[in-house]
Amino acid sequence: MMSNRVRLVRYASCTITAAAALLGAQQASAAKCLTAEQSMAEIMNTSATSDTLLLAHRGSWGKYNPDDQTIPENSIAAAETAKANCMDGIELDVKESKDGVLYLMHDFNLGRTTNIYQFRSNRKYNPMNDTGDNPAVSSVTATDLDKLTLLLPDRSGLSDQKLPRVSNVLETFASELWWTPIIFDTKTTSAVRMLDSLVKGLVPNGGAVMGVKVNATLYPTPQSFWRQSRNLKVIPVFTTNMLGKISVADAFNAWSSRVKTMEINVKQNGGLLSYQKDQALKKGIRVAVFQAIPDGPRSDSFYKNIGACCYKLSDLYYTYYVNRQVAGRDTDDRRGQMPFLVQQRFGLITTDDPQGTVRYLARAGKRQTHFQGYWG
Repeated sequence: MMSNRVRLVRYASCTITAAAALLGAQQASAAKCLTAEQSMAEIMNTSATSDTLLLAHRGSWGKYNPDDQTIPENSIAAAETAKANCMDGIELDVKESKDGVLYLMHDFNLGRTTNIYQFRSNRKYNPMNDTGDNPAVSSVTATDLDKLTLLLPDRSGLSDQKLPRVSNVLETFASELWWTPIIFDTKTTSAVRMLDSLVKGLVPNGGAVMGVKVNATLYPTPQSFWRQSRNLKVIPVFTTNMLGKISVADAFNAWSSRVKTMEINVKQNGGLLSYQKDQALKKGIRVAVFQAIPDGPRSDSFYKNIGACCYKLSDLYYTYYVNRQVAGRDTDDRRGQMPFLVQQRFGLITTDDPQGTVRYLARAGKRQTHFQGYWG
């Protein structure tokens, strides 16, 4: 396997010269990377751009990495590749160990993406029937997690990437002077607090280049977030199932009065949360969305959040009740379709296929002054 340093030598550097060699001189002006501070300001909508921006979800990894399809998700190599390829930002998933150490990990469990089985009963996890070693990240200490290696994206063997601590990612970011900001996806208040502390201690000017996505159920107001974090940019996330958990109207009003970027996952034309999305656009808020690209081994399937196979988007259609009466429901999920995302005027797209998304947006005229993709 190649080392990270060898990989990076192979990647096109984000300069006008490299862009001209790979794309032609006519695209050179669009290929120069912004600084991390500049990109974060655009993501957070404190610096205006009419272009549609994107976050490389889990980095640039697997079959969506045209240079090296052996790079596993949420690895330092995946993040470095997204940076080298001039992405607007990188979104990385965070989970906590048993003793409160943060790691990059998409699933709540370890079996799908790591060699945890080699340190337990040697029963490699099988996502298809949910058997084998698949402990929760939160049940394993940092000492044991540090021993783990990430599997290749197709799970056929081991990659050359260790399971990374978030602190290692931040140290790499700071020492290598990355020009791409990072947005972390967190699921707990304790992770937010620890991440805030790590960024403050490890990343100079971290408050300008590091951010976090938080569910509105976790922090229904910006004040509740800022009481716990003063060193991170924040993007509040609204999903349809929150309608049955919190007052979405109250949370939306609270957040939309204080931030300029929000993620509102509208699934179809006129679907649930469309009103909030339209109101946000009227206020000049950059509205983000998650592009739902299947990652499972079956057609149109997604791995569950424990790593088991699988669910389809239709399994998550949500019906919203008020006083036991149906107040609205989703009957489709078109977030995997780029024409829908463009038509809905989403201004920030989180995607596992950053290169394909960039190319589509460029063809649609939505990437006038930003990187447009080195391949095809």
